[in-house]
Amino acid sequence: MCMVIFAPLFAVLAFATCGGYSGQIMVKVECLNKTQSNISLSFNYPFRLQQVHFSAPLCEGTRKETLFLEGDYASSAQFFVTVSVLAFLYSLLATVVYFFYQNKYREKNRGPIVDFLVTLAFSSLWLVSSIAWAKTLSGVKTATDVHQILLLMSACRAQENLCEVLQEPIWTNLNMSAAFGFLNFFLWAGNIWFAYKETGLHKSFQRCPSRTPSEKHGSFRQYSQTSFDQSGSGQALCNQGSFDLSSGGFSLPQTNLGQPMLYRQVGSPTSRGPLIFVNEM
Repeated sequence: MCMVIFAPLFAVLAFATCGGYSGQIMVKVECLNKTQSNISLSFNYPFRLQQVHFSAPLCEGTRKETLFLEGDYASSAQFFVTVSVLAFLYSLLATVVYFFYQNKYREKNRGPIVDFLVTLAFSSLWLVSSIAWAKTLSGVKTATDVHQILLLMSACRAQENLCEVLQEPIWTNLNMSAAFGFLNFFLWAGNIWFAYKETGLHKSFQRCPSRTPSEKHGSFRQYSQTSFDQSGSGQALCNQGSFDLSSGGFSLPQTNLGQPMLYRQVGSPTSRGPLIFVNEM
């Protein structure tokens, strides 16, 4: 239930904080001749910074220069947003199936198995995309650092001119997007066990339950020395024949035809009772 509630919510928060981001930088340049210019540049998702350009004064009359930022960070950002959108859509689909198509979901155990495999896939995708986006975010911050931008401008490299930063980018949303990415990974990874339990595959690895003392009292089973494996394991199967002392009957296990095995009735060492032949598995 927690997965159904929180998975779509956290996925929305992840791609909304990243895909809807827009940063702005504003710099004031005051030349030696007292002319002032305000330079504004903005960048946004998917962070193709090499396409972001702005005009800066040269403080040589009315001449200006066109400058470009450096770096293309679109691949990691788009990968992160794509994983977020796909996880959101699958979570909505899974919610509808859980509540309205439960019978179809459990038919032939296909639904739980598919859900388990998809959960594994999204856990891996969230981890990879979150790590890639966190590394990319560090590169975006470096490329848009205001001190780096000031160094790009010829007027600001001259000591006689004055350059002042009026506005810097706010990184809160992008930092939150990276945090939501790792939070989604822990959410999906924590749901792997619950999705695995729904498949019922873990039940096939459980051992047969041991017989209670009351069940053992009603049946009696004795083998001669030749009926045990030479390895010494002597481990019996869950369904074996037994002597029923209360009714005096003897029940045989259902076996396929094979080599007969000799069992000897319990008695004194010198007595020779009737021989019983039972087909060996």
